[in-house]
Amino acid sequence: MTPRRILAVLSLVLPLPGAAQSTTTVVAPAANAALWPELDSLINAELVRTRTPGAQVAVVVDGKVAYSKAFGVADIETGRAVTDRTLFRVGSVTKMFTAALLTQLASKDKLDLQAPISTYVTELAGRKAGTVSTHQLLTHSAGWLDNAIPFGRMGEGALGEVMREVSDTLFFTEPSRVISYSNPGYSMAGYVGERAGGSRYATQMDQQVLRPMGMPRATFRPLEAMTQDFSQGHVGPPTSNGIIVRPFTENTAQWAAGFLFASAGELARFTIALMGDGMIDGTRVLASDAVRSMTTGVMPIPGSRTAKYGYGLMIDTRSGQRVWQHGGSINGFDSQVTMFPDKHLAVIILDNRSGAPLNGIISLVALRVAGVTPAPPPPAPEERVGTAAERAQVVGRYRMGTTSVEIVESNDSLVFVQGTRSPARLAGTEQIVVAPVGSPKVTLLLVRGADGRVEYLHQGLRALARQP
Repeated sequence: MTPRRILAVLSLVLPLPGAAQSTTTVVAPAANAALWPELDSLINAELVRTRTPGAQVAVVVDGKVAYSKAFGVADIETGRAVTDRTLFRVGSVTKMFTAALLTQLASKDKLDLQAPISTYVTELAGRKAGTVSTHQLLTHSAGWLDNAIPFGRMGEGALGEVMREVSDTLFFTEPSRVISYSNPGYSMAGYVGERAGGSRYATQMDQQVLRPMGMPRATFRPLEAMTQDFSQGHVGPPTSNGIIVRPFTENTAQWAAGFLFASAGELARFTIALMGDGMIDGTRVLASDAVRSMTTGVMPIPGSRTAKYGYGLMIDTRSGQRVWQHGGSINGFDSQVTMFPDKHLAVIILDNRSGAPLNGIISLVALRVAGVTPAPPPPAPEERVGTAAERAQVVGRYRMGTTSVEIVESNDSLVFVQGTRSPARLAGTEQIVVAPVGSPKVTLLLVRGADGRVEYLHQGLRALARQP
């Protein structure tokens, strides 16, 4: 469920269908009216480029929905149009909602985010898995491995059935050592909320987050979504128009990590509340301390000098402005929610073909509405063989769960081994570049210990831990 993985170190998502007439539209304040036709053109071009069947895009300006538009089709077999009411699976954008629920429970003194999770999931007492805190789960710092399982147990008891059974094999490193994205961690956070709050995760989400926000159709329950206007998910290689994902993706045990159904317009209301310190339509829907907890960066993100992960959000700055964001990808769907809270600006993008997100939309809106320019890509450091001492700091075996790679030295050069052998070179002090034969180069980030020795390889927010 996002961020995406590359190489076999983490898995390549599928690319994607065709163009689209837009349906429903919008409120367009005069100050930004000239932007909306340009935005329409960009979105339609991106749908053609990526062969994506349909999308929804919403823009919040000054705390109000200024643009909300539907494009293309919800189902390539029937040609049914996307409307502003169509529900999309939003993937890991769900994580900001799980964080909102947990911080709400904490604000009501029903949950201590720093306490061991065995305080609430008592079946974990005596297991190492029970010693991590909800804070560590929400910041991806529990040391747990990642998996994203699109098909699994169904029925709302499945979350507890799976989470009560977890074992200490979830750990690939010690807690609080490094950020490493973990869908099981967020699934467990959802179950902690279930136990602390005293009712099912989806019921609490309805009562404490979705309905107070004014999100009447958003749901975790597929049998509810299917009684409404909902989109199918589509997958396929870049050169094809794609196919519908069958069977429909469902794994109740991972709802809290990435299975929310919502529309762009509904997600816009969530951003309005978050940027408004928990207020929307003159009503408080999130506690102020819950918002503060969600939007405070905690875990530094390797490869960035400024970005940190908070609770269900990546926290950064751009052109001197704060940025809160999270993306999602789940079988057949992509999503992106980006907020510029200092400007009360948000952009929400949902599409129904996974693996080829629509590019340029956020940058266009941010520049034209708020004068926020895209961050220039950092200059690529020169690739080099490195000294013998530098190579020795990198050589070793690295693992996370069933994913294992090795970096070895051969003829005074580095070789990356994962099934096949690929030449590798250092780049600066924080990267290693792998050049698989016949494939594009892949850059891995190096996370070092205090002695300079590399302790983790990092890619797509996931870490592989160096083995003893």
